[in-house]
Amino acid sequence: MVHDRGSIKWTSLMLPEHVALLEEMWHTDKKISKPILDEQEIEMINQELMQAYTQKEEIRLTVYHKGSLIQYVGIIEKVLPTQSKIVLKVSRDETIPVLLSNIIKTG
Repeated sequence: MVHDRGSIKWTSLMLPEHVALLEEMWHTDKKISKPILDEQEIEMINQELMQAYTQKEEIRLTVYHKGSLIQYVGIIEKVLPTQSKIVLKVSRDETIPVLLSNIIKTG
């Protein structure tokens, strides 16, 4: 009678480097490219950002970061036009700098 161990027999051949490369490959498959916004979308985002900043309202941002989209909710603490970014206060102790060019959506 043949006792085939299935995939168990191949695990001894998997080096840690192979496992790391496979995990990296699976991770890069999940990455997305940065969406391209037209002029009208950029203008709408800028208007909503300025309104939220002047009225100190909470705002929800969808931000592109290293191949994925991240959502933040907070109050705009500072606008840094020379650096093209804002500082978003997401909690009492935490602030996050966000590049204006990486903001994909507000609302």
